[in-house]
Amino acid sequence: MASNFDSVIAQLQAKNPNVTAIAILTLDGQVMYQTNNWNIVPDAPSLIAAWRERAPSILVQGIKYSTLSATDERLVATNVSGMGHIIMATARYRALLMAYVTPQGDTQGSYVDVSRAAAQLGAML
Repeated sequence: MASNFDSVIAQLQAKNPNVTAIAILTLDGQVMYQTNNWNIVPDAPSLIAAWRERAPSILVQGIKYSTLSATDERLVATNVSGMGHIIMATARYRALLMAYVTPQGDTQGSYVDVSRAAAQLGAML
């Protein structure tokens, strides 16, 4: 299954080069997949909880991101010091696709790209 994930991830990163790190989380906080440039295993359970609770902020690898939008379908957060953005979108409510977007990236456009990739992943799960 990871090779299928790889193709969806590669397509997402080709379409949006500002998406530089990606993880796929189960709804109970396990990491199913992550790119080799970050490790969110320690943060995954709290990220799932923050999304469900629509928390005002999240922590990823010790960096705080303020939540801009949180719904049943997504969480969009940004670092107010200009250290980038975190976008999470559901994969048909079976998992969450989580992406790190560089500071130069646009949260709205990146959310659309991440959401489309999440829908592709949802069909695989």
